[in-house]
Amino acid sequence: MEFFSKLSTAPPRHFIYGLIPLVTALRKKEIDVDAILMSSGIPKNAMDDPAYQLTPQQELIFTENAISALNNPALGLYIGSKYHLSTYGVLGLAIMTSDNMLEGMKTLYQYMLMTWTYMHWRTTVSGNTAYVGLEKLRDLGGCYQYMIDRGLVAHHTIFREALGKPFPVKELRLMQAKPEYAEEYERYFQCPILYEADENCYAFDSALLSEPLAQSEAETARIYARQCEILSSQLTGNYTFSDLVRNLILRSPTERYTLDRIADRLGLTRRTVQRKLKMERCTYKDILEDVRKNLAIEYLQTTRFPLEDIAVRLGYSDASSFSHAYKRWTGESPSYLREKSLASSRLADVKL
Repeated sequence: MEFFSKLSTAPPRHFIYGLIPLVTALRKKEIDVDAILMSSGIPKNAMDDPAYQLTPQQELIFTENAISALNNPALGLYIGSKYHLSTYGVLGLAIMTSDNMLEGMKTLYQYMLMTWTYMHWRTTVSGNTAYVGLEKLRDLGGCYQYMIDRGLVAHHTIFREALGKPFPVKELRLMQAKPEYAEEYERYFQCPILYEADENCYAFDSALLSEPLAQSEAETARIYARQCEILSSQLTGNYTFSDLVRNLILRSPTERYTLDRIADRLGLTRRTVQRKLKMERCTYKDILEDVRKNLAIEYLQTTRFPLEDIAVRLGYSDASSFSHAYKRWTGESPSYLREKSLASSRLADVKL
């Protein structure tokens, strides 16, 4: 069994109150929140308006600025633990009144627009183990690992609260190499951890999916779900066709997507896809190359995957083909970026 978060046809506009945990952390350190808000293109009084909606650009710039100001590599884990069921408003109520954890997760994934994620989520069941994993839906810049950490902890937190009892994790898998804050992962998840894994996910006993939630109430859950439907429809902005194509590629970057395959997934003809992209002054090849370039940079900077593995993940036949493409994109070799990233990491360790 496998189920996914709903693939939106529009970029999210998140309610500003989702920034509260991060804003609280800034204020505890006596950092000027208003200055960071304004430098991120957000009015300083916006925090007083719970209906204020952030564009992705505003939210990601604010988050990156806050990460820089707080200078804590484990920040995502800490902030993720502050996203309680109550933080999600009516969505939290819809989750907690679901029949069981399985229905609660399906509700969360159906209305993922009402959260503050930029990830595509999935839950996979294999035998007596369930896996909750996430993949980015867009370039997250310097927010990437923060968003992974925050997402995994927040997901675990809300379902531990919904169960109303301990929610033990069997294993945590992370794509990044073992970081200096590895003991923080151990503290939050209290389980074996596999670094340099093929995916970012956590595993738990699949029997928990059928566990009744502490406050399940079927009729109440249906009412809250209807409210979620209305609210989520208000959180979509202008979305381009090329954005949708990009999201499909990012959703499963290891698949060898062709133009014909994309057309099939969208229920359109090849010619229609080409025409729609041409109207937006781009081609399928442009989008695929851009996705591959961004993923390549991310893999080189945040993992120790051999070049052969990265090449396969990006759909190249061998490391040589990937290296030629990377040099065409950036003017540099993949090994140069990796060496530069490792040097920066060593320098940061020395400063610590």
